[in-house]
Amino acid sequence: MLAPPMQPVRLLPQAHLFVCANRRAPDDPLGPGCSAFGDALYDTLKAEVAQRGLVRTVWVTKTHCLGICPKHGATTAVYPHQRMWAGAEAEDAGALINAALEGKPRGQA
Repeated sequence: MLAPPMQPVRLLPQAHLFVCANRRAPDDPLGPGCSAFGDALYDTLKAEVAQRGLVRTVWVTKTHCLGICPKHGATTAVYPHQRMWAGAEAEDAGALINAALEGKPRGQA
């Protein structure tokens, strides 16, 4: 029996945060990556989203490289607002969630 065809998902978040936790060698020309900063930010974002009761509204996903490599902190992208922040740390989790919820897609006032 064949699997049923793909179905569109009706549950979509208001904001979806992607947190880089990519690791590179310490001597890599781009630096070591977001690594531990990304791991800590991801964990803190997940906890903050749960604490605020926003699990259906704000999704958080850990990723590898997002293309921006800060020397300190992690890179975070927010969709559908098409925004990115570099150098974010765990202490920035609340502000990132607030900005994601208040954000408008790029190009809108």
